[in-house]
Amino acid sequence: MLFSRALTPAFAVLALSFLSTAQASECVSSEASAETLMPGSWWQNGVTVSAPALFAQAARQDVVLLGEHHDQVTHHRWQLHTLAGLAAHRDNLVIGLEMLPRDAQPALDAWVAGELSEEAFLAESDWHNAWGFNAELYWPILHFARMEQIPLLALNIRPALRQTLASEGFDAVAAENRHYIPAPANPSDAYRQRLKETFDAHPMGHGDDEPPEAAFERFLNAQLTWDVAMASALADATRAGYLAVGLMGVGHLAYGDGVPHQLSALGVDVHMALMPSTLECDPPDTTLADALYLLDEPYLLNEPQSVNEP
Repeated sequence: MLFSRALTPAFAVLALSFLSTAQASECVSSEASAETLMPGSWWQNGVTVSAPALFAQAARQDVVLLGEHHDQVTHHRWQLHTLAGLAAHRDNLVIGLEMLPRDAQPALDAWVAGELSEEAFLAESDWHNAWGFNAELYWPILHFARMEQIPLLALNIRPALRQTLASEGFDAVAAENRHYIPAPANPSDAYRQRLKETFDAHPMGHGDDEPPEAAFERFLNAQLTWDVAMASALADATRAGYLAVGLMGVGHLAYGDGVPHQLSALGVDVHMALMPSTLECDPPDTTLADALYLLDEPYLLNEPQSVNEP
């Protein structure tokens, strides 16, 4: 997520508060925990579930959300494995990407069709400006979609449009100029509070003449706009008969807020949020997502790339 731009939330910071990087080897676990909490396990409702059972459940959804920390290699490997499992259960799959705005859709279509090289795809999609995280993190997923001829869907919108919608409201922009994205549903009190805590801890650079309360409302509206933009694209895809799988930062789906909340408001009630979680001493928080995949300590690329840095 483009948290280096004005009015775009610093959700990398918020996401880090959701998932710990503690190593299981440092824990003094009970015998029961040692038997239950194993890397490679799915964790749902306080118990482990088998991968076949989890995939069968997820494949019955209209929308499945796969959370990530954008710079962690293991999260993207988990997403790829999960996509493969879902594709084995459903033929009509589409993969939605937070990483690119709607105007990058022609590049995604051309990539899946085999018409672009990697270099040409990065140029045509404006990857480095639109996203900025190293494309090496995403190539396995992009190649999987191309190999399996699974459509890729751009979920995001350009920061300028997001800022306009957040500051001036949805009525200020004609429907065709905002990709027919509807106004977002009001956030839950818990979501508002978490965003307020993030805003207070990491000021977004509002001007000295702007009251903090007004700056926070713009910050909140920008996040809600981001959430509903992705939710509406996924809702459109599932209404066309697809199992719509969205890849996005964990801050957009944690605790049932963000995109899940907006999906429900759009009338898409059969959805599921999945998230990777680093293995710790204690059982993971089952309220984070509908199911969690337990990982050893995630790791970054050897040379991580800064956001929006070519």
